[in-house]
Amino acid sequence: MGTIVKVDVIIAVHNAQETLEETVKSAMYQEIPSNLLTSLSDVTFDVAVCCYNDASTDKSIEILYALKEEYANNANVSSQHDESKLLTNTTLLIGTAKEGSISRGAGHARNEAVKLRDINTADTNDNTDNDVKCFHFLCILDSDDIMHPTRIAEQTSAMMSLGYGEQGKHLSENALMGCQFDRIPNDSTWHYATWANSLSDERIVLEQFRECTLLQPTWFVSKSWFQSLGGWLEAPISSEEMNKLKSIDSSNHYRLVHSSELSNTIPDAMPTTLRLAEDTRLFYAHVRAGGTLHLHRTSAPLVSYRHRVGMSQSSGTPRKLLLQLRTKAWEDIVFFGKNRSDNTTLWSRGFAIWGAGRDGKDFLKALSPEVASCVVCFVDVDSNKIEKIQFYDNPTIGRKIPILHFSLLAKNPNECNVENVVFGRVSKEKKVGNAFHTIVQKGTTPKCKEPERKKRKTQSIHDKAIDPNILRDLPVVVCVAMYRTNGALESNVASTGRIEGKDLWHIS
Repeated sequence: MGTIVKVDVIIAVHNAQETLEETVKSAMYQEIPSNLLTSLSDVTFDVAVCCYNDASTDKSIEILYALKEEYANNANVSSQHDESKLLTNTTLLIGTAKEGSISRGAGHARNEAVKLRDINTADTNDNTDNDVKCFHFLCILDSDDIMHPTRIAEQTSAMMSLGYGEQGKHLSENALMGCQFDRIPNDSTWHYATWANSLSDERIVLEQFRECTLLQPTWFVSKSWFQSLGGWLEAPISSEEMNKLKSIDSSNHYRLVHSSELSNTIPDAMPTTLRLAEDTRLFYAHVRAGGTLHLHRTSAPLVSYRHRVGMSQSSGTPRKLLLQLRTKAWEDIVFFGKNRSDNTTLWSRGFAIWGAGRDGKDFLKALSPEVASCVVCFVDVDSNKIEKIQFYDNPTIGRKIPILHFSLLAKNPNECNVENVVFGRVSKEKKVGNAFHTIVQKGTTPKCKEPERKKRKTQSIHDKAIDPNILRDLPVVVCVAMYRTNGALESNVASTGRIEGKDLWHIS
């Protein structure tokens, strides 16, 4: 029994003339590495590099048409590469917006690119022969990034190796597979790249509300699963489309849109933010639908991710918007879960926000009124916030929220008190060894005692505020950046006895 694997490389193109040729060529020249020649020996690959030009005003479309002519019938491929390893059945498909039209954004362009194989192929049935297994994947690539030669084979092999579940369905059907990457220029955004490349399978899930734990230009996903999610969100271009987006019942697909994006008071004005963060919106739609997350680890990275300051859409996405979207996703996935009518959940009985600084307050303001009403307190390590400020008072919230010492959350007070507080300085410098290890290394961060005067004052304020038994059972959302304090934050969080993914989530 043979296996047919269709792979559509999805490239959204908008004013990408400087990098487009290199990007497309990297997708066209794919091969099977020696270590996978045996395991993939019965696999027939059918690769389509699908580029959609989103109203570019430079020479992007001319470059695409020139490449199309160059690759006609793959005539020049075998002369430049090892034909025994090359995925020779590779075609370049091009779509473009009408001349004179305006750019619709990356989400629209990618959705149009996904349609190109069906438009250019008469037979769209992936299961015409019951004796042949068929997989159809989408491989996402930005128009300024580079695929390494074995990416398609590596991620295909990783997907196929997931096997079958209890219901007889192949586990690749609802999987989102990322891969490791390097940066161009080398070492740009070092902290982010190192974090994303070093995540374990467990951390990919537990840190999902801090960032998209799988970088979009590394995504590999089943086409049928992608279609069941409704594709990328497209910014509406008319009042009719906007009204449909506002209507909960207008679509069977989950759309991650924060309420602030729909509250525009200018008649007929389309929110500009809906063009942004399309990766974040689809990532959480995938998670909410029960999709699984995987990072394929290889000896060498499979994608080179280009960093161009101020020139990418992601660099122009406001931090506030990303936090609002992650907050909304956390509400829909964790707080409400699948059953919005269940008001007796762990979180709806009340929860604490760890961090009374900017991120903690912004998280609170991004919450819906229903969820914000369940915030019992802030907790912090900063004695100035605890003793002098004491409360967070925002008129839009409608009440004062106390700021308490985090040690009061401890399920076992004897193991976590003010004497055991660990302090650490925030640092973004490169670190030697495992930069994202969450245990405080001996001797790196000394434990500090607060002065007796502060300790007594802090405790007297808190004793009058909230019943300690309530505090010990509160679930927690941590709004302080991880991996920045030499393990101090992680040590303090661990001392409260909460379980990540159950009654504790990180969101900063």
